[in-house]
Amino acid sequence: MAELLEQYHAILLDLDGTIYHDEYSLPGAKELMQRLQARSKKFACLSNSTTSPLRVLQRLMRMGVEVDPSNIYTAAAAAADYVLRQFAPRPRIFNLATEGIQEMLDGLVDWVGSGGEPCHAIIVGNLTNVYVTEERLRIALQLARKGAQVVGISADRVYPSARGLEFGCGALTEMLCYAANVQGVYCGKPQRIFFENLCRRLEVEPQNCVLIGDNVEADIVGAKALGMRTILTLTGVTRRKDLRDLLPHMQPDEVIEELTDLLV
Repeated sequence: MAELLEQYHAILLDLDGTIYHDEYSLPGAKELMQRLQARSKKFACLSNSTTSPLRVLQRLMRMGVEVDPSNIYTAAAAAADYVLRQFAPRPRIFNLATEGIQEMLDGLVDWVGSGGEPCHAIIVGNLTNVYVTEERLRIALQLARKGAQVVGISADRVYPSARGLEFGCGALTEMLCYAANVQGVYCGKPQRIFFENLCRRLEVEPQNCVLIGDNVEADIVGAKALGMRTILTLTGVTRRKDLRDLLPHMQPDEVIEELTDLLV
């Protein structure tokens, strides 16, 4: 299996359920990234997180996982890339998301603060994000109804937390779009925008990448749609029994128990 990785120009590694779970790294994660770094192999760690790569890096460091922030790509980073490209040279943005979005775009965009200002796009996170308040929700609705594009960080309906299931970015984005009678754009996995922006950053073609992830819908289907090779690890969301009823376009090219299988 290790030889398979050598065939590709870039290795894409999902984070939650593949590299770590909660605050613990999963078997083989540290060793695999150390091997990729030792061989100067191009790689990226992927997440549908609503925060910045720098904040994800801090989490990885607490687990003893060493990686450069340039090797981390989140859905929030994809949303930032999207608005900078779509509304160049100086986007006018309303942040209905996170501090991470604020940090990544500060100095590169003009922040909108009221419903009466011109606005190119509203970046939407989930309900627990610091920039999502009752007043800011009303401003976002005004802006969307006046033509600002609604940009959802990811299409996740829900996500798990210590309290149980929480409303995801997709749920809040769809609520705003429904109220404003508009269509939104999503930037996280499995959307093409996410993988296309990532490949552009890595300067590789999708067909020269292999993706390793634990989620068939977000990881495998999204990557296969662009012609990437896919490896499913059974350390996260998807179980082996789940593969029986999947359509051909959803089937991973390889299945492993955990990342240590790639070190053999």
